[in-house]
Amino acid sequence: MTQDNNDYKYVLQEFSRTMIGVKYSYAELMGAERLPFKFQTIIDRLILPYADPSMTIEDHLLQMTKDDKNFRIYENLKTKVKYYLPEKKGGYKEYNEDIKKFVENDRRSVEGIKISEIVLSNMALMGFKL
Repeated sequence: MTQDNNDYKYVLQEFSRTMIGVKYSYAELMGAERLPFKFQTIIDRLILPYADPSMTIEDHLLQMTKDDKNFRIYENLKTKVKYYLPEKKGGYKEYNEDIKKFVENDRRSVEGIKISEIVLSNMALMGFKL
């Protein structure tokens, strides 16, 4: 069974958080209806000057280092990364880590990693100064 990239293109909002599928490119997110306007503005003004619009969130996360200009933005938004790592016995184990731990542990170098979503704190989003 294959998974379609559209399986990981979604925006879900709850009271305290917004979940975004990582197969969205930044250009696609700019046109996403359910994405909070403030996050679209952050993408437009702060993320895109340092990222390719055709880059997916997943690709960006897999390339991100602590020196990346956008790392601090995601950190200030209290971003959590939901991903899966292959297990030796077969199958995958799910992890949810904040962006800082994800980048510090250099998860991008793990073969077979599958990132499914990022979760933004709505409180951090509201308090983010542009």
